[in-house]
Amino acid sequence: MTLTRSAPSESIRGMGFFKDLRNVQKQAKDMTPQEYRGMGGLMRMSKDGMSQMSSTMNDMQADAQKAQHLAVNGRPGTAPITAPRQTGTFVNENPEVEMDLQVTVDGMTPYAARHRQVIAMIAAAQFQPGATVPVKVDPAEPTSLIVA
Repeated sequence: MTLTRSAPSESIRGMGFFKDLRNVQKQAKDMTPQEYRGMGGLMRMSKDGMSQMSSTMNDMQADAQKAQHLAVNGRPGTAPITAPRQTGTFVNENPEVEMDLQVTVDGMTPYAARHRQVIAMIAAAQFQPGATVPVKVDPAEPTSLIVA
């Protein structure tokens, strides 16, 4: 009786999965910037992420303060929307929209303005070209406004 070796079975050839996994890990390592590798890199990446989040939160807080200031102190006016565009940014699933407006405020010459604002998803259909929206304008800086 002689023993002959048969061809490798499919289950043994499946070991290529681990080789592929090693290749993916190597590619991930090669794609990771040197300053973010290892434990120190993880800490740097966390610090950078927190810094970016803090900056974003500060910007949002400044926008909220501006909106509150204009809601109380802004001069009322109207503005037909000449060109609305989605920016691709969403806040709590509500789209940020950039609008070209033709702003009219009593006692001021009508002027063109470009404005970005997060709008409620349910109100998005109201922001079409030709629609007129109420605005509150900063008396000291007419380009600073909110859609009220």
